[in-house]
Amino acid sequence: MSTPIIPWVGGKRRLADRLIPLFPPHECYVEVFAGGAALYFMRPQAAPVEVLNHINGDLVTLYRVVQNHLEEFVRQFKWALSSRQVFEWQKMTRPETLTDIQRAARFFYLQHHAFAGKVTGQTFGTATTAPTINLLRIEENLSAAWQRLSGT
Repeated sequence: MSTPIIPWVGGKRRLADRLIPLFPPHECYVEVFAGGAALYFMRPQAAPVEVLNHINGDLVTLYRVVQNHLEEFVRQFKWALSSRQVFEWQKMTRPETLTDIQRAARFFYLQHHAFAGKVTGQTFGTATTAPTINLLRIEENLSAAWQRLSGT
C-alpha cells in the first residue's frame, strides 16, 4: 500500500478508509477516471488485473514514466528549486516540446506546486499546514508507487 503521488482535485485520499472496505472481492480493478488514483494506491493488496485510465495525457504519461523510468524521472529533479519563478516557467513550457520523461516531471512539479492541486487555471501555492514537497526525497517517496505500478 502506498499513497497517491500527486494531489488531485476531487481525490479520494481522505475517503479511502471508508470506501475501500466497501469493494466486493474482485479479480479486475479498473480506475476509469484515475486522477490521483488514491483508491488504487491505498488498497491493501493488488488485484490480478488492474487498469488505470484517464483522459488527461500528462497524467497518463506520469504514471507510465514512474512505472518504467523512475530513475531518469527522479534525475529531472536533481537541481530543481521550489519557487514561483520556476513554477511560472514550467507553466509556459509547451508539453509537446518535451520528452515523455520531461513532460511527466513538468506535470509532477506543477501539480505539487499548484494551489489545491488544480490542473487548469493553476496558481502557485504553498501549504501553511504541511511542508512543501521535498524535491530531495522524490525517489524515496515514489519507490512504493513504482512497486505498485509495476503490476499494472
